[in-house]
Amino acid sequence: MANSLSPQPGVKTVDENSDNWHRVSPLAILYYIEKLFIILLNNLFYMLPALFVLWDKIQANPWIATGIISGILGLISFFSVWSFMVFRYRLSEGTVEVKSGIFSKKHVNLPFNRIQNVKIEQPFYYRFFNFSSMAFDSGGSLSQEARLIALPLSFAKRLQLEINEYKSSIAYEASVNEDNLEQGKASSNPADEIIENTRSISDLILHGITSNRIYIILAALAPFVDDIFSFLGEKLEGVGIDVQSHLANDPIWQIGIFAISLFLLVVGLMTMLSIIGAIIIFYGYTLSRTHDKYIRRSGLITKHEVSVPLSRIQVAVMKQDLLDILFGRFNLRLDQLNAQISTMNAGGTDTSKLLVPSVFAYECRDIIERVFPNHQLHDIDFIAISKRFITRYLSFIVLPITAILSYSSFHNDGLSPLVPVGVFIGLTGLVYGRWLRWGYQVNRHYIYIQKGLLGRDKYCLPITKIQKITFSQSYFMKKNQLASLKIYLGSGSYNIPLIDQEHAQSIYDYVLYKVESEAKSWM
Repeated sequence: MANSLSPQPGVKTVDENSDNWHRVSPLAILYYIEKLFIILLNNLFYMLPALFVLWDKIQANPWIATGIISGILGLISFFSVWSFMVFRYRLSEGTVEVKSGIFSKKHVNLPFNRIQNVKIEQPFYYRFFNFSSMAFDSGGSLSQEARLIALPLSFAKRLQLEINEYKSSIAYEASVNEDNLEQGKASSNPADEIIENTRSISDLILHGITSNRIYIILAALAPFVDDIFSFLGEKLEGVGIDVQSHLANDPIWQIGIFAISLFLLVVGLMTMLSIIGAIIIFYGYTLSRTHDKYIRRSGLITKHEVSVPLSRIQVAVMKQDLLDILFGRFNLRLDQLNAQISTMNAGGTDTSKLLVPSVFAYECRDIIERVFPNHQLHDIDFIAISKRFITRYLSFIVLPITAILSYSSFHNDGLSPLVPVGVFIGLTGLVYGRWLRWGYQVNRHYIYIQKGLLGRDKYCLPITKIQKITFSQSYFMKKNQLASLKIYLGSGSYNIPLIDQEHAQSIYDYVLYKVESEAKSWM
């Protein structure tokens, strides 16, 4: 690839004919097979009810299942080969172009200076041949992203280096034009990488335990409880266990012990799966830094390398689930531009967010310090929002639900009057816990927000990166001298609800003054 800008000493430019379109290695077929399989698995959950209903018919006619599986595998193979055949790429001066798509043709032309991140991945099926994939994140929509697949690893490394050199050279020229030669020299000579943080296997096991989302899985399975229990009951009867007989004849304490044991077994299995998932994703985790970026490397089966420019980080988030609070750990997240756009690849890694799993508060402090100097996110004292937050949710959510259940209980002998009472107490406790977590704070450089329910999330928002702030009041809020603020950054929007009107106005005015007077780039 020809480059009009002189590369740094000792670095070879990527050698590609800029006039021709190129195919990638046939190993790309494996990437498309993996991608289609993951799409199939992601939709498998919606097929579970049909599988439960048709299970007996499938067992009685195994040739039907064989035909369906063979057809699916054939279609996956056919579309994978077709996708490989239409994939083309071209590298020209300061630009990468990619053509792809079967039914919906896609042509991406991505200049190097618009590339936000360059990510190199090595799935297990590429590692045997020393191949890799490259993902280019421009910080725009999904249609603006580009990916090169099945490239030799050495070629991918050279291309990554060339892109970084190109951007550094552009920054150097811009600095010279602004008569800031020394800063330009610094930006054109990247510092050696320094390892900032690593994660051990024990840290990853702890992350898997604390990040277990079994309650979400159980809630998702709730509509299929009857089918699941019927299916399990039939299977147990097949091995000589009559569940109905035990429920009818066994003492309550024995049934209770059995139910608790079953629940703990499910929790244990889900927790084990969560631990395995954490190890697969974050194995060998290292967080390195240079003078202008963080670089994250991890992965057991697929190795991921994500480069995150410090200047593009919009917000720092210290997240704690309930178990994280008990263990004194945090999951640190640094969100870039468009963090709410799901730039997910086949391996399920979001390139818009940099996650450091299961770290202590002092580790969070040091990592964030490189991005947002003199922040106080780890030990800031938050100001509580108004208690009218509780009144609002009780009035518009809790009381209507309780009234409907009370009406049903009064007209239905099968519904105990204790049900609406229990629901009211439970929902009121959740609303109070939600209010208890809400808080905010402001200093000269940052806005801090805290929220959560059982867990706790802390946000650090640099004021100079704020793109927009809105001040809102309803009739009742104005009557009670309250207001809400909504803050927009490149990573998304963040709310501070129901705070003192005068304080909200002072924050609003200060943000507008700060952003206009300093006029710093949020890119």
